[in-house]
Amino acid sequence: MVTFAFITGWAIFAGILILSVPPIAALRNRRMRDPDPDAMNHRTSLVSVIMPARNEGEMIAESIRSILASTSVNLELITVNDRSSDNTGAVMDAAAATDGRVQVIHISELPDGWLGKNHAMHCAAQQAKGDYLLFTDGDIIYQPETIAAALQYKTREKLDHLCLLPRMIPGSLIENVLTTFFGMCFAIGMQLHLIRTKFPLSYAGVGAFNMIRTDFYRKCGGHTPIRMDVLDDVKLGKLVKRSGGNSDFLLAEDWLSVRWQPSLWGVVCGLEKNGFASLNYSLIQISLVTVLFTAIFVLPFAVPLAAAGGLVDWSTASGFLAAGLSWHLLFLWLVYSMPKGLRMVPFFLAGPWLMAFAYWRSAVITLRQGGVRWRDSFYSLRQLRSEIYR
Repeated sequence: MVTFAFITGWAIFAGILILSVPPIAALRNRRMRDPDPDAMNHRTSLVSVIMPARNEGEMIAESIRSILASTSVNLELITVNDRSSDNTGAVMDAAAATDGRVQVIHISELPDGWLGKNHAMHCAAQQAKGDYLLFTDGDIIYQPETIAAALQYKTREKLDHLCLLPRMIPGSLIENVLTTFFGMCFAIGMQLHLIRTKFPLSYAGVGAFNMIRTDFYRKCGGHTPIRMDVLDDVKLGKLVKRSGGNSDFLLAEDWLSVRWQPSLWGVVCGLEKNGFASLNYSLIQISLVTVLFTAIFVLPFAVPLAAAGGLVDWSTASGFLAAGLSWHLLFLWLVYSMPKGLRMVPFFLAGPWLMAFAYWRSAVITLRQGGVRWRDSFYSLRQLRSEIYR
């Protein structure tokens, strides 16, 4: 007799194959390749690299040096000291004193109606003279040919917007499981394989590397439409898609690198401002996502365990077993080429549990304090909800 549980298990398995395999394949295989060396010189175009930073003096000097060491490209670097209380501004000023390509903007006050980072990028973009804008964070390490190679790809593919995902410098085993699982969920949620299509729900943005044509950026309204959106990098991609632009997303593990957070707990805390924001600060949405997580990540392992204990028969558990095995195989596909990646596979289930914890922690903290604290500024939940870029 075909039971509801039997049908549910195989439905989950089918859903994994249909909705997860294509975007994970895109995440795994869409990599920035070596460029054509005969076409690498892009000195006829000016790239304005925009780097907003607040209290990042420890890392920003190395990031600035790596950008200024770029080859085969004409660039200006606009650094923005966003109300820092450490030596960030001094590091920027020192770079400007030794290299004429560096400009420094010091921001001492944040105007109403803006998030700090969004305002910093907006201010820099107004001064930019480049044909292209490249928004990047202050802890990203570039290889010398990264910007020129990206510009070559962007020009060849006639893109308005290109985002690159850097290599995450490894941390502890469970930290690596969580960051990889987060990337997998991002790919599935955004259906990355459809990013080059007109499908409106497939878009992406990466704080490490968001490159956009300057004229298109200004045509879209710049950062003004997303001035109060915490997900500034991703929402820039959404703005491009909604404005009819052509966007693409590539892995750039050989071209960019970053240590995302200093520890496992750092990753969890790093999702504090973004987790609940990604679900529009909605308890209904986070509850629905929790139910979905339970169905697709918990049941495929819980039901086979119940079958092993004799609580259900194996025919009923067959679909759930297939779903659980498929998750492990997909995760293996993502990590097998990483250093010690195979050691991560047995701990796959730590990913969904930790991510669910991080998101609920984000929701509880945001609701308890009535808003989000970011870069030492507080933004009320009412204002954030009213200014979400949808």
